[in-house]
Amino acid sequence: MIEPILEMRDVVKSYGENSILKGVSFQVRRGETKIIIGGSGSGKSTLLKLAMGLERPDEGQILIESEDITKMRERDLARVRMKIGMVFQESALFDSMSVRDNVAYQLHEKGTNDQELESRVRQNLGFVGLEDAIEKFPAELSGGMKRRVAIARALAGEPNIMFYDEPTAGLDPITSRKINQLIIMLRDLKMSPACL
Repeated sequence: MIEPILEMRDVVKSYGENSILKGVSFQVRRGETKIIIGGSGSGKSTLLKLAMGLERPDEGQILIESEDITKMRERDLARVRMKIGMVFQESALFDSMSVRDNVAYQLHEKGTNDQELESRVRQNLGFVGLEDAIEKFPAELSGGMKRRVAIARALAGEPNIMFYDEPTAGLDPITSRKINQLIIMLRDLKMSPACL
């Protein structure tokens, strides 16, 4: 049996008196997609923050590739986060950086040499159909283009897991369909589990 790449076990999370998650449990295996649906404030983004180790649960366990991150030290969490690609709801691109520099950001942090960096940036932008936008800045891009750049940036670190926080929110139906097709294609090509 294939081990889950992400597992939540009886996760509880509250903010003050406001109980957000009450005993949430699920597993995601390689090649699967888990879609979490709920209204605003129902805990979708909180689940992603917990899975990234950006917040800690009040109770329960969270395992990434069989490693319990629930009480993990920040230094060890940084290593686990390198296995995860994250596409935020509002794309979260750096406005002062070109598309190239946004996609290359994590590669710069890892000390990737210039030739490999350029190759991977172009490859990822090609995958999302935006290689021609490499010199543009986020202000010059449509909402859908920004989401595709955010996907290319998340892919740059060659993650084992991809998280998407409402990747089609605020986009028109045609652009939403393109983003969803990209996510499915990525899952099928890389066999990376996706949580939306």
